Parts: sequence; C-alpha cells; structure tokens
Amino acid sequence: MTYQIQALTWRGGMPYQQDAVLVNTKIYQHEGVISALSECDDFCVAVADGVASSPKSDITSRTLLRLVRAMYDEEKALDFGVLQHRLNDTLADKAGFDGGSSTLVCAYTDNDGVMIKHLGDSRAYSYRNGWQCLTKDHSFIDELKAQDLADDSDHASCYGALTGYFCVDGLGDDSAVAMVSHQNINLQAGECLLLCSDGFSDVLKGNFFANNKRSATKRMVK
Repeated sequence: MTYQIQALTWRGGMPYQQDAVLVNTKIYQHEGVISALSECDDFCVAVADGVASSPKSDITSRTLLRLVRAMYDEEKALDFGVLQHRLNDTLADKAGFDGGSSTLVCAYTDNDGVMIKHLGDSRAYSYRNGWQCLTKDHSFIDELKAQDLADDSDHASCYGALTGYFCVDGLGDDSAVAMVSHQNINLQAGECLLLCSDGFSDVLKGNFFANNKRSATKRMVK
C-alpha cells in the first residue's frame, strides 16, 4: 500500500514553537508551515510537544524526534524506554536542560500494519466511517475519569497535569515513560490517521469530529 503523508505546524499563541513533527527523515519545527505531500510504502511519523512549564522544551522535543528518527532508521521499531535513556545521554549533562520534557505520539509501519505508540497528551485519531480517538491521555484528569472520580465537565488546569512524558533527568529516572501505550491498526484505502498535539486536539474537539468531515485533513498526518 502507498501512504500519503503531510505535516502542518502552527505556533499559535506561544512565544516560540514547542511542537516538532517528524515525517520519515524530515523534522519540522516552524511558526507555521505545511509540508509537501509525500508518498511512501513504509513510514515513520511522530509529533513531540515540548511541555511549556519545563526548561528548553523546544529543543527537548526536537532532540527527541532526532532520536526517534535514528532509532527507526536502525531498528525499524521504537522502544520508548531506550529513547528515554538516549535523551538523558544527549541532554542531561548540558546546562539548563534538567527537567526538559516532551510528549510523543508516533506511528510507523511494521510487519503487522501500522504501530501507534504514545506518551502524554498528544493524540492519534483515525477516520473509518467517522473520526475516532485511538489514544487516552496520560494525565491526572484521565486517571480520575478511569476511576469514575471525574467526568468531562470543566476542571481546574492543575488536573490536566501529565502523568506520562519524556523528561531529561540527570539521575536517570525513567518512571515517567512506564505508561507508554501501543496498538496496531490496519489502514485501508480511503482511511486516515491524524497525529496531533493537545493544542490541535483542543481546537478540533466538538464540531469537527462530530461532523465526520475529512476535508483538509484527508491526507494529513500531524
């Protein structure tokens, strides 16, 4: 099967771009850009969203995608535990990076179809007779929902705190990546896969998915 892939980045209201997007060998981290449409039989795509409250989050997210690109090129698979160790090896000894954090959602072809892995609140959606969210956020509020201690009504922002993410840690603590989730899916002709950061999913929540329209995202992975 031939896949069509396109990336979109937009800085939004942040002072600098904390999100980074990987499409095969190309990393995008711009204030606003739409990539050229690419076609391929195998792929590795990913979205890393630097955590705004952490130091040097833009460099952390971009570095994480460089490590993703290298690992997939070597092994044709991604191990989040190994990625965390490599992130520490790359940044932990550099001044000002301790605590730098990022989410990650990725999709890549393997022998079973398309593997999706994620950590944090960046999401994967699929279009198959309607939009469906494939991932559950690793956040405090979602843990409360899983225990029927909260619902979808508005909550204080502190409840959105992440419980799973990549973090530069000089002590080598990798407990935050233990929550990584993964699943295999099979994409058929005419179906879509959308990867996005939380800022994008917050905007699209509601009418966009309720209307089940593919429109501009018909061939887009972001």
